[in-house]
Amino acid sequence: MRIGLYGLPTAGKTFILDAVRNFDVLAGSSMLKELEPDFHSLSSEEKKHVRRKLAAKLKEKNDFIMDGHYSFGDEVVFTEEDGELYDAILYLYVDPSILKMRMEDSVRNKKYLTFDIGKWQMAELESLRQYCHKHNKDFYVCDNPEKGYFPNISTILEFIDSLAAGYSCLAYAKQSADSIFDQIKGKEICLADGDRTLTTEDSSSVLGYKTHIFDGNFYTGFQAWRHKREMTDFLRFIDWTSRPFEELGVHFNPAVIETIRMPCIILTTGYYGIWKEIANELKMPMYCGEQMSAETKYFIAKFLQEKGVRIIAYGDSMNDYYMLKQADEGYLITKSDGTLSRSLKYMDTEGIAVV
Repeated sequence: MRIGLYGLPTAGKTFILDAVRNFDVLAGSSMLKELEPDFHSLSSEEKKHVRRKLAAKLKEKNDFIMDGHYSFGDEVVFTEEDGELYDAILYLYVDPSILKMRMEDSVRNKKYLTFDIGKWQMAELESLRQYCHKHNKDFYVCDNPEKGYFPNISTILEFIDSLAAGYSCLAYAKQSADSIFDQIKGKEICLADGDRTLTTEDSSSVLGYKTHIFDGNFYTGFQAWRHKREMTDFLRFIDWTSRPFEELGVHFNPAVIETIRMPCIILTTGYYGIWKEIANELKMPMYCGEQMSAETKYFIAKFLQEKGVRIIAYGDSMNDYYMLKQADEGYLITKSDGTLSRSLKYMDTEGIAVV
C-alpha cells in the first residue's frame, strides 16, 4: 500500500512520519531536492514537472508512506500523477487557531498567515476527498476534536498500523457491493442507514454511550475505527444483553420503513448487538463494523450502480451524505421536530429529497 500524508504546513506530518515503523517512510520535500537541487527557485510549472517526475519514479515502489502538499495558499501543487501514485490519502486536520499559532512561531511559515487558514484547510480536505471518491481511493481525515490536535500521536500510529494490516473502507465497500449484488434478483435496491433512519433513536446513545469522535464532522474510516475501539471499551462496563431492543428505548421509524417497497440493505455504524436484532426483525441484510464510514456507504452505492443497479438511499446525517448524493434517489430523514441533523448544516442538499 502506498499512502500519502497530507495537511497544512505545521500540522505535524514530519513528526508523525519520524515515528512510523510499518512502512518505508519517504520525505517528499527531500526527494524533490534530490531530483532538482534548485527546486525552490523554479517556476510553478517547472516545480510541477519535477513533482510529476518524482511520482513516476515512485510508482516502482510499494508499501511506503510519504508526506505531500495539496496547495500553498491559493496555488494548487497537487498533480494527477500524485493522485495516481497513492492507494490511500490521510489528511492530518488541526484546529485552525492552533495552526495559526504555530505559523506565527515559525519563521519559515509566517508567510502563510496572509491566508484564511480555516478555509484553506477545508478547501484542501474537500478537494482531496472528492478526488478520492472519483478515482476510487481510500480517504481518511485524522482529527482529534477534543483537543484540536494530537498531543499524543499513538492513535495515528496505531491507525497506520491497521492500514498496514489491511484496514480499508474501499476494499470493504467492494466486498460488500459484490455480496449485495449476489443477493439481489432485480435491478433496484434500497440502501438504508440504521440509527435515526430506520429507527427513531441512536442505538449507542440508548446504552449511555457518548463520544466526541464525530464532533469534527468528517465521518471517515479513521473516525469509524476510533469509534469501534472506544465503544468496545465502553461495553466492558455495562450489561444490556438480557433486554430486547424495544426495552432499551429503540423504536422503529414507520415513516421510513413503510415507504420501502423493494429489497433493502442496512448500512449502519450503530451498535452491532442491537442492530443484529433489529435487522432480523425487519428481515433486512445488514452490513456494519469498523470499516463502515461515509466513504464506505458512498462506494457501495457507486459500485452497485456500476453493476447496473438503481439505488434508492435513506439516511439522516453527514455519515450518509455522500451515499445520498450518489444515489439515483436520495431521501434525507429529518428529526422529530422537522429539522435536519446539525452535521448537515453547511452541506449542499440539492438533489436530495428531505422527508
